[in-house]
Amino acid sequence: MTLDTVDILGRMIVPAAVITALGLLRRYLPARKTDPQAQLDKHGDVEDFTRANVAVYAVMVLVGIGFAYESHLALIQANRHFAEADGPAAFRFFPSTAIWWFFPGFGALCLSWEITLFLWSVFGDRRRVSRFIDWTNENAGYDSTRALRWAALFVATPIGIASLLAIPLHSSLGENEIVVGHYATLGRQVLPYSQARRLLSVDGFRDRNGRLSQRVEIIIDFRDGTHWSSAFSGDPTPGVDSRLEYFLQQKTGLTPERAETEADLRTLQH
Repeated sequence: MTLDTVDILGRMIVPAAVITALGLLRRYLPARKTDPQAQLDKHGDVEDFTRANVAVYAVMVLVGIGFAYESHLALIQANRHFAEADGPAAFRFFPSTAIWWFFPGFGALCLSWEITLFLWSVFGDRRRVSRFIDWTNENAGYDSTRALRWAALFVATPIGIASLLAIPLHSSLGENEIVVGHYATLGRQVLPYSQARRLLSVDGFRDRNGRLSQRVEIIIDFRDGTHWSSAFSGDPTPGVDSRLEYFLQQKTGLTPERAETEADLRTLQH
């Protein structure tokens, strides 16, 4: 298959997916009226919500940004609070900040419509909100409110649950041990420095083509076969943290073994 063919197919997939999705929505979630007088204003004329539609979408953008920001901040704060319960620590490692954007992003897409209409109904005319919903559904050709509710249930909710289960993820480097929190468990793993047997420092890992991908990390092997890595959680760093390396040297009494990749060090061991 030539690159031109792949490019043409790639351009066709997105429109085809959109057309298919709209067809399914119109078939299985047809537009329905929430108010018998949905298209009539108080004078008995057909009500045009074009201007209101622009305002609603503008508010939706603001609501979506606010929801994403606040929920992202809440997840980060919950993760930090869980880690701080370990007590004093010289270093703490947290998951990559990117994982806390999944629920805020999908939640904003799925829930901003519902939140905006709810606010309008609280501070405005509920009957007019119902007429607006019907007007929107008729123009879209499907029940957009129900579609977004299903999306919230089957997309945003599972992602939200997965995000909550990630809150325990962290590593706290204390005075005598490393305390590690794992996914989907409130328990903590304790790794005493006194049980460390190797201290490794690597530059990254090799891909399938043998090229070195930069991912600096410090690894500790423990006597019971457990491994701890500074790259287990957190965003990639451009170089070795000299303060962390010195701290671990002092705590474990080990001299770092250096190589480009962990695999190189494992090979040397054997």
